[in-house]
Amino acid sequence: MNDFSALPVLPTDDAGYWQDPYPHLAEAREQSRVAVNADGLLQVLRWDDAVETMKGTRFIAEGIEVLERKGFNPGDPLHTWRKNAIGTMEGDQHRRVRGLAGAALSKRKMDGLRPMIRRHAHALLDEKMEEGALEARHDYAGPLPRRVMMEFLGIAPDEMMAAMGPMSRVNIVDCFGPNVTPQLRRDANESIQVSMDHTAMLFEKRRAEPKDDLLTALLEAGAQNEKLEEGELVPLFSTIFGSGASTTSIIASGLMEFARHPDQAAILRADPQNRMNGASEEVLRYRPGITGVGQKASTDLEAFGLELESGTPLMVSIGSANRDPRNFENPETFDITRDPKNTSLSFGIGAHVCLGHAMARATVEEALAVFVERCGEIELANEPSWIPFVMENKLDGLSLRFRGLERTP
Repeated sequence: MNDFSALPVLPTDDAGYWQDPYPHLAEAREQSRVAVNADGLLQVLRWDDAVETMKGTRFIAEGIEVLERKGFNPGDPLHTWRKNAIGTMEGDQHRRVRGLAGAALSKRKMDGLRPMIRRHAHALLDEKMEEGALEARHDYAGPLPRRVMMEFLGIAPDEMMAAMGPMSRVNIVDCFGPNVTPQLRRDANESIQVSMDHTAMLFEKRRAEPKDDLLTALLEAGAQNEKLEEGELVPLFSTIFGSGASTTSIIASGLMEFARHPDQAAILRADPQNRMNGASEEVLRYRPGITGVGQKASTDLEAFGLELESGTPLMVSIGSANRDPRNFENPETFDITRDPKNTSLSFGIGAHVCLGHAMARATVEEALAVFVERCGEIELANEPSWIPFVMENKLDGLSLRFRGLERTP
């Protein structure tokens, strides 16, 4: 029987905790390798333990049971989607599906998208230059990943509109967080059903009329006997398409930090080509898109000085591991000159590293670089706040003022 009664407790049931969890995480991390949250869920705090938990074989990705704990039942659309999603797959099935999809999302292909990303970023900022102000999530950080994703995936605006309404009301990742309300369950089930139905319709269109886009590529992926099945295709594509939500939050967080740290914005502005990688990696480390990654013990085992039963759920605290002084010097300092090769855990590590991390990184890098190139003297119009009790680290709006700069070729 697991006994976590002696462990530090993170006050995740307090709305104030979510405004700045890092002092709480630092205190708990120095006391213990692990803590528990207000619901009693084990939280892995230190870098080395986090890497082992996510990369080794003793722990595996938590399956459908995490949603069942949140009140989703068999037959619910989100339950069906998650049961067939790549995030719950292990072993040969996971390697097969990931291998067939991964080639289409490689870093080499994503680097080829950079001119397109910059074109969209400049177009969004062109609309705000004279005004010298914008609501960063609504005007820039939100629409940019969506436009990039639509062009990359080959989805025309008219093909997208049918799914936009329900999907815009809910962020699916929040269904894995600490405060899943009946309303969130209803919205999530409606949203994911619309998304799956819409994706299935798009696949049927591509079967009848193939195009040079990811939808067609996924349909044709692999040798004849290795093709993705219908039940794998729809969750996979809807996951790829929906991944822009976290990219939005990462970009917004980065813009907030550059407003707070004009010296860092100046470093990026002076040499965007050579500094954008470091800027992106530091934002990912300092403000990860999600709070944690769910895992479970693959068997009865000893870890973190505890005896854990097979199937024991736990959460790797990304925010804590990313600021562990055992791995990062001066971790509470926002510094884009850090070595970007010392990456954080924000996109995961090991077999379940984020499938779309190359696209997300390219989008964040170009988004931040273009913004500081075009916008000087970036200031917060008001102090932003963080939405509490959700899985995604998400600002509740971000109003910025700036001085428009002349666009460089």
